Amino acid sequence: MAILIFSVLGGVLGLLLAIASRVFVVESDPTVDKIVAMMPGGQCGQCGKAGCRQAAQAMADGELAIDQCPPGGASLVSEIGKILGVSSSSEEIAPQFLARIDEAYCSGCTRCYKACPFDSIFGATKQIHTVITDICTGCRLCVDSCPQGCIEIYTPNATSQSWIWPKPSTSEVTS
Repeated sequence: MAILIFSVLGGVLGLLLAIASRVFVVESDPTVDKIVAMMPGGQCGQCGKAGCRQAAQAMADGELAIDQCPPGGASLVSEIGKILGVSSSSEEIAPQFLARIDEAYCSGCTRCYKACPFDSIFGATKQIHTVITDICTGCRLCVDSCPQGCIEIYTPNATSQSWIWPKPSTSEVTS
């Protein structure tokens, strides 16, 4: 008898949830959805917003410049610019930052590993951790979580793989 009562109750509540989801639907802006899909999705807060959806909404509303997502880099700025029909307000994209762990002081507590939203820290409990620089966005969340203070943020030197030729200004081209 109890099984029958709970089955009917579950069915009725499920039906009520289905009806409520259709009645109280919140329409989202397709432009914001496109921007969110392109963003790194780490919710790092480097742009000054709580997360990527809030940043995308602010960019779509014109409240936030399109070059305010450092983890996204220049490619994200150009793609958002194409969607919104605007160009970057600054000549250069903010420099990339990376985290570096001083392995002499790392205790392997895994707090940095757990704090990293991009999964760019490699290591096991009670073992030395290291940063995978190809994935790191320099969001600084690992720095705040490290009890030993052995993580620093730095700007990497340009190499033949990471160097980008600067674009000439329009005044240089026309003269």
